[in-house]
Amino acid sequence: MRRNLGLVLILLVGLSVLAGGCISGNPPTSTTPSTSTSPSGGIDFGKYPPGGVIEHWSEIFGKTFYVSPGYEEIVKAYFPDAVIKPSSEYGGSGIAVLSPAEGRPKLRGKPVHITKLDYFGYVAYRYGMHFPGPWEGVIAAFDSDNGGTLVITGTSRAGVGAALNFLKGVEDGKLAVDKNAVVRKGNFEGLLVKEIGDVDMNGVPDGGELVKLYQLSFEEPFQYYWRVIGGENVTVSGGFIRLVNGTTVYIRALGFNVSVDVKNPAGLELTYVVENVNPAFLNLPEGARANGTEVIVKTSNSFSLTPKPVQDYYVLAFGDHRPPSGDEVPEVFLRIVSGINNESGAFVIDGGDLVYSGTIWQWDNLMKVWKWNKPIFVAPGNHEYQGEGISVYHYLFGPTEYAFSFGGYRYIFDNNIMGDYGLSEGQLEWIREQMEIAKERGERPVVVMHAPPYDPRPGGDDHAMEPESAEKLLELMRTYGAFGIFSHIHIYWDGTYEGVHFIITGGGGAPLYAPEDEGGFYHYVVLDMKAGGDIGVRPVKVS
Repeated sequence: MRRNLGLVLILLVGLSVLAGGCISGNPPTSTTPSTSTSPSGGIDFGKYPPGGVIEHWSEIFGKTFYVSPGYEEIVKAYFPDAVIKPSSEYGGSGIAVLSPAEGRPKLRGKPVHITKLDYFGYVAYRYGMHFPGPWEGVIAAFDSDNGGTLVITGTSRAGVGAALNFLKGVEDGKLAVDKNAVVRKGNFEGLLVKEIGDVDMNGVPDGGELVKLYQLSFEEPFQYYWRVIGGENVTVSGGFIRLVNGTTVYIRALGFNVSVDVKNPAGLELTYVVENVNPAFLNLPEGARANGTEVIVKTSNSFSLTPKPVQDYYVLAFGDHRPPSGDEVPEVFLRIVSGINNESGAFVIDGGDLVYSGTIWQWDNLMKVWKWNKPIFVAPGNHEYQGEGISVYHYLFGPTEYAFSFGGYRYIFDNNIMGDYGLSEGQLEWIREQMEIAKERGERPVVVMHAPPYDPRPGGDDHAMEPESAEKLLELMRTYGAFGIFSHIHIYWDGTYEGVHFIITGGGGAPLYAPEDEGGFYHYVVLDMKAGGDIGVRPVKVS
């Protein structure tokens, strides 16, 4: 589902060296206008096709940059011969390289801009889509009252550097502007550029970094499992790399077995902050420090977090805590969080539908109260996994398809909300492979998805999976003796259908779909995961 993405691979050893990639290749094919437009007289957008203004930026605007304090070295790194003036002297025309704080008001109301939220901080915006993260660069050309303007900014120094890096590649003829990623509206042309790999987040090419640039249009790419840090290739399994900032690597765990493999070690000590874990159930490497739901490891070597032998433990499950509409978090969800945090248990499962429609504002409100004292593993729901919510989901929770073993069970998470709540043949094969792993290890599979394969309400079938996929999933679950945890239908249900035992836990705060005596009550579920594969199920009502 990577659409309209441009990519260039850049190996940074001292100074950046641009190598071939999807947005590189042949130089731009459009012809250079015979006469450049003076920015003081405005930009003649009619002379340039979409993308043409950015493509010919240096011919139009020259090499005088008005730069926010502290950003001068970023400009010099890419354009050593540029004339640099302070942004305080910027008169509204020419090139302005601005910090997020200075760039935000300059682009307010433009089709491409940045904004700031309480939880996410600065986020980039492109014509109806917000993109969180400190790695987004913004390039915007437009006419102001004082003439033609080119604003270069981003959500951080790294984002500003990504935009400048991209413009340098365009000027050198090594990168081409992806017209599908360009926003052209009247006398405005803009582009978002994402970088992955500027690990010290300073926007300047440094030795030992491996950087990728992407032009963004809809969904954005994520590099979950590896980075090059100080020349070392750091690869993660059992979790994903959420962020690297200097020598600190933030990893969100996707289970209880998290491994870090350092290839080509150079003796560089890194600090790993492994988030979303329960240290009481883990074997920690020597010198590791537990801090709530984090484990902090300082090392120059590879290491692993592994689960302790455990049986007869509790798991808490719930789902569907989006509001009936709007941005506000349901009050009952907050009471469910409190109730779950007061329970003993190894971890929490969330079956999806976290927010109403996936907007960045809804996510921002949710994450401000997203406070758990146990790890929480999530399956995507249809309400959040749409529009800009898809990128936000991946930014926060990583991949939608993952599995882990713990305490005699193998937990298998997958995304079944696409294609009319169906599963592709590839997904079904992956699920089968995970169940085979469980069988070989003597574990019982536990399938976690949003939509159930069956709607148990009288006459209810409109909230189940696509029938063919449902039957194939049920066949797999029946063959391997799997238990299921689903949401989507706003009720509580515990039963067996076609020989498969599963629960529906959809009472996390969304409007209820049935009377109380038919399961229509707010709740979470306590699962007693016993040795030998027996599972006790106890719903906890929350008023």
